[in-house]
Amino acid sequence: MKRRKFLLSATGALLALPGTSAFGAPGWADIDSVKLKPGQVALNESPTRYAFVADKFSNFISIVDIVSGDYIETLDLGFRPQVFEMARDDAMMAIGSPEVSGICFFNLTTRERRFLRLPAPVYQIFFVPQSKLVAVGLRDRVGMIDYESFSIRIFSRRFDSPQRQTVLDTFYSLLFSSFSRTFWILDEERPRIFRRHFDQAARNLDAAEDVKNAKSGQVKKAATKPLWKEIDFSRRIKSRAGFGIGIASPEDHLLALTVDDGSEGLIYFPETDTLRSTGPMRTVGTTNEPMIRPYIDANTQRVIFADVEGNVALFDLTRDAAKPQRFRVDFSPRVIRSGWLESTWLLGGDKALLFQSFDDPDDRKLFRFRAQVVDMWVTGDSKTALVTIDEQLPQIFRYDIHTREMLAPVRVPRITMASSIRMGSNNSLCY
Repeated sequence: MKRRKFLLSATGALLALPGTSAFGAPGWADIDSVKLKPGQVALNESPTRYAFVADKFSNFISIVDIVSGDYIETLDLGFRPQVFEMARDDAMMAIGSPEVSGICFFNLTTRERRFLRLPAPVYQIFFVPQSKLVAVGLRDRVGMIDYESFSIRIFSRRFDSPQRQTVLDTFYSLLFSSFSRTFWILDEERPRIFRRHFDQAARNLDAAEDVKNAKSGQVKKAATKPLWKEIDFSRRIKSRAGFGIGIASPEDHLLALTVDDGSEGLIYFPETDTLRSTGPMRTVGTTNEPMIRPYIDANTQRVIFADVEGNVALFDLTRDAAKPQRFRVDFSPRVIRSGWLESTWLLGGDKALLFQSFDDPDDRKLFRFRAQVVDMWVTGDSKTALVTIDEQLPQIFRYDIHTREMLAPVRVPRITMASSIRMGSNNSLCY
């Protein structure tokens, strides 16, 4: 885990009431079924209308209608929702936090909550399309949860480090290809990736590997190839640092990832075992989280990298160019998205939001703010960008991507500061 995220988690723990914990919070239970009250709507009925906004400092997620601007309701989770995701083809939301060793499932139709205790806190969540499965990244392990039977399968392999100084640290980043059900582990300390597919055979093999030999105390090795395949890049990149963050395409087509020291961004094509590099990115010395999460567009045709200094690299894979287009912006980027039928890419950052055409770099529009963009979501029809801004009144700033005009903002009641945004639909399967 990076220093900024650690400080935020530590602050949240200090803000908790003395003598209480998330497990003792009101309404927090292993199972909590609540019947719909008169006038309440099933929250999955309009996935293109309802936006779910997490509070940065409290236990709440507020729900608003982005079309009418109406406030719907607020969910009190009993812990800060630092990570939450929603299924795109089902009525389920999953919520986790580094502050609790478990995950909460919330049914958007019935409002039933189910809390599953886990060996460690949840840092990453990925819903698997056309299934009842959720892939999770814990502090030092990964696994899969079936939210229909509420069965848990956490793999035995640990991704930890002797350098651990606090229980909140993580030393890997999980990328997940949702269609192929492939786990990709980026090692933060060494330039290598671990790869594993999830299927019934793999689960059986994992069980065989975990059987202890009573006489020797050793783990029996399955008489087949290892479940986790290691891909070593130490001789293929210049930096000796490990990998930072990234994103995987829904199938095993490509990965976009960053070198942890911010020196370059990489596209890896597993089928051909080939790499493309942005070339040098940052120019300063030590920077915390020097590169932001890369972006893969909805058609898996363009990949965008950016660092906090304002350097941007854009690969157009349809042109098969070895080198990316390079841009420079006068603000510090934080999040990348695209929209309006993949004609425009968006870059939100410190006190600014940029709209730029993929085909014409001169076709751009810039909006300025008093604080930085925290999160950004593009609606399922790819027409509207929803933005939350730090240190502002809790509201969603809306933008028409086609006209690049600002729409009326939507107030988000009952939260202190708007953070992450999620909806039941979006315009990209990678997110």
